[in-house]
Order: sequence, then C-alpha cells, then structure tokens
Amino acid sequence: MLGHEQTGIPPEALDLLDSVVEIPMVGIGASLNVAVAGSLVLYKLAGLL
Repeated sequence: MLGHEQTGIPPEALDLLDSVVEIPMVGIGASLNVAVAGSLVLYKLAGLL
C-alpha cells in the first residue's frame, strides 16, 4: 500500500498492515513522487540496494 506522507493512508488501514516503511529524506526535498517511493521499496526488496 502506498500513500501520501501524512494523510494518504487512513489510520484504520495502517492498523491492518504487518509493517510500515518510511523512506528517510536528506536535503531540502519535502516528498517523493509515489511512483519513485514505490520503486525504491521494490528495489530494496529485490536485494539491489
């Protein structure tokens, strides 16, 4: 499940998840495009990061 940093996933849905991943940000960027965030997570899960 992917969503906005603060309000994209309702608390009720978060309660149903086994784990939650947060991508740390360095620098002045405030957020990542959801497609970019999803690709980073998949890249990590594939063992490429």
